[in-house]
Amino acid sequence: MKKMELMEGEGFSSPSCLLPSLEGLEEIKPGMLATRIVNRAMRQASGKYLSLRPIDRDRLPAPREGKHYLLYAHVPFCSTLCTYCTFNRFLFEEEKARRYFRSLRQEMKMAYELGYRFDSMYVGGGTTSILVDELCATIDLARELFPLKEVSCESDPNNIDKETIAHLKGRVDRISVGVQSFDDDILKRVGRYEKFGGGEETLSKLQALMGALPVVNIDLIFNFPTQDEKMLRRDLEIIKRLSPTQVTAYPLMSSPSVKSLIKRSIGDISLDKEATLYRVILEELLGEYNQISSWAFSKKGDDIIDEYVVNHDEYVGIGSGSFSFLDGVLYTNTFSLKEYATRIESGKMGLSRARKYGRLSQMQYRLMVGLFGGGVHKESFSRQFKMPIEVGLFKELLFLRCAGAIREKEGVLYPTLKGKYLFLSMMKEFYIGMDTVREESRARLSSEDM
Repeated sequence: MKKMELMEGEGFSSPSCLLPSLEGLEEIKPGMLATRIVNRAMRQASGKYLSLRPIDRDRLPAPREGKHYLLYAHVPFCSTLCTYCTFNRFLFEEEKARRYFRSLRQEMKMAYELGYRFDSMYVGGGTTSILVDELCATIDLARELFPLKEVSCESDPNNIDKETIAHLKGRVDRISVGVQSFDDDILKRVGRYEKFGGGEETLSKLQALMGALPVVNIDLIFNFPTQDEKMLRRDLEIIKRLSPTQVTAYPLMSSPSVKSLIKRSIGDISLDKEATLYRVILEELLGEYNQISSWAFSKKGDDIIDEYVVNHDEYVGIGSGSFSFLDGVLYTNTFSLKEYATRIESGKMGLSRARKYGRLSQMQYRLMVGLFGGGVHKESFSRQFKMPIEVGLFKELLFLRCAGAIREKEGVLYPTLKGKYLFLSMMKEFYIGMDTVREESRARLSSEDM
């Protein structure tokens, strides 16, 4: 069943549906008890289940027959380092970066030798196009090796100039630009103004980008401590005038160390305000955009590339600090540039740490990402886990039903309007947990590793 078919119903739409109704938005109330309970449970679970252990393994396991996998490639270089970013990234040095891209392509060939045949590729960073010729060579190799149907690439306002976009045409199907906000005060407070310029400058760059590639996504962040409803509505009005193919509105996420930095520089993060601002996003975007996950909105529908962890049960990550999830095991590559280069040169993949998950943990994860992404097909779930979802996740479903977070129609579980915010909050806590893993991994690095 196609993704958008799973999303028909309350708040989610497909081309064959009426525009989504805004009735029931009053359900999304600040300080919901269920959300606070889930957040606390997710933090505890993240601490337990995202604790990875060192492994001694040269390569990832081979693919399983009939499975579809996504390829994630990480480019960990930036001209300057943003204070609040927890992704694996290093200050750009051209020689070091070119050597890294060569290693990245070599690791890609190792995945091919194992038998992987990806139909989707996601390039993240860092600044993916910091060396656009190397990025293009990497994508070209991927298209040569694999039957790719779509390539998605992250970018930032400094790297969407005409020359860069000309190189990406025919190579990249979706570009996602991290704008975060058009408000100059917010940009200054979070250290982006000097790096990327003000809101008007970013808007001008985006206007030139519209229509240049098949899919243009704009990333916004909401719930900055100093942000109010008026500021957010202004950001969303600008977005609607630009009319990009896709909009992703993330809540501000902060690992423990980043949360401390945010508190010292711009204030406390409020969960109550987060829920209120999320309602504003739905009010402004629903009707003009189809909602394809709790925080993603599209004008096209199911031909969009969205969160790869939602759209793909399993994926392979290449590059320093990347993650792979295969057959119930989460793997992470070394965060050390030196160790990564040494492993690749010796014919090994960049593997460093791993964690095996049992069936219950995998079922809970798929339930979370499925409902975050619009719906869970009960029959498909049962086939995957060899168990009816009502049996395997009885307590979880009971809680969600009592919280008014899900409803069922024709064998599909859908999030209610209240549920959309609940699952957004759950995914936020999951990503915060992943950020904590990155922070802990980077904390082990010495100056020689960079």
